[in-house]
Amino acid sequence: MQLIRNHLIFIILFGYLSNFSEAEIDFGINGYLYNMSIYQKLNESYKELGYDTEKDKLLLNLSRFRIRPVLHLWDGAKIEFHHETNLLLSDFSSPLLINAEKTNRQAVKLFWKLMSKNSITLTHSIDRLYFRQSFENAVLTAGRQNVSWGSGRVWHPTDLFNPINPANFSKFEKDGADAVSFKYFFGSFTDLELVFNIRERFLDFNYAGRFRTNFSEYDVSIMSGRFDKRFVVGADFAGNLFGAGFRGEALFSSDETDISANYVRFIFGLDYQFTSKLYCLIEYQFNGAGTTYKDKYDLAALFRGEIQNLNKNYIIVSSNYLVHPLINFNLSVLSNLNDKSGFISLATAYGILENVNLRLGGVYFYGQEKTEYWYFSPSGYFLFEYYF
Repeated sequence: MQLIRNHLIFIILFGYLSNFSEAEIDFGINGYLYNMSIYQKLNESYKELGYDTEKDKLLLNLSRFRIRPVLHLWDGAKIEFHHETNLLLSDFSSPLLINAEKTNRQAVKLFWKLMSKNSITLTHSIDRLYFRQSFENAVLTAGRQNVSWGSGRVWHPTDLFNPINPANFSKFEKDGADAVSFKYFFGSFTDLELVFNIRERFLDFNYAGRFRTNFSEYDVSIMSGRFDKRFVVGADFAGNLFGAGFRGEALFSSDETDISANYVRFIFGLDYQFTSKLYCLIEYQFNGAGTTYKDKYDLAALFRGEIQNLNKNYIIVSSNYLVHPLINFNLSVLSNLNDKSGFISLATAYGILENVNLRLGGVYFYGQEKTEYWYFSPSGYFLFEYYF
């Protein structure tokens, strides 16, 4: 009842405002519903993660309902709001399947647990809530928003605003960041973006700037700022090399009080459309913030979403094949080159209607005990998606 009441309040509020001034204010709403049924094969890693279970198999069901009302105000101004409801039916689950109550890029907790008993967990949260004003050559955005930087397809060293872990097959939208951002357009291919990220403790704020332009048919950018009490500087590029897409990113990060405490992250990737049906991708990551010692893996930070990988060297090879205009297959293999763990993902998607998709897939995680991907459970899933 509380969930229904909250939805009604938001709908009535937006509806009232949309009728306040017909000449200027316009209201729209869209969103999606998806339901994922998941089978997981468990191993001893669950006990390492603190779960007390003798089970070796797990069935669970995850449903997400996301509504995205948009209120257009005066010329160039809008308020956008994303509300998400999650229903998990399971005794327990991989931590990656549940959204964090509050990420380290958010100042305010906008996550509420409505029920957690008898294998039922019901939560809802506000993932976007921002005001945006567009000018002739600039955009100002304030509130919980999506900030996406970088050119990588899988990893994004220069994107420090809650990037998604590539092993998380249940999530395809990154968490919002509480921030004020300003982007100024110098031309069609050149812009400057400044971001001030507010956190729970105001003095722990993050800030960064990114300048992007085009040079010799390559999109290039440089960025610099302060994140998590560390100074960072980075760059990325994307263009074509002998007909293939070629991209890369690099980041240098140092402690703000000790420049010798630093690390470097970078990626390089190639992708190519071999035929109208076959697309392939390869991407390599060097993660200087990682460690080659398994006993020093920071699993807590990984599952909180603060980092995406634990070790240093990674590679992924992925391909998409279009069997039919409505059916495609994806095969991806990701490997930790140091501890020899990784995963193989195979999925097929069928667009049965313009706004309805079905997906059947599986992810096999492999690796010796206490390697990085040993902590993840091999999974099979069936996904239903409906967009409105």
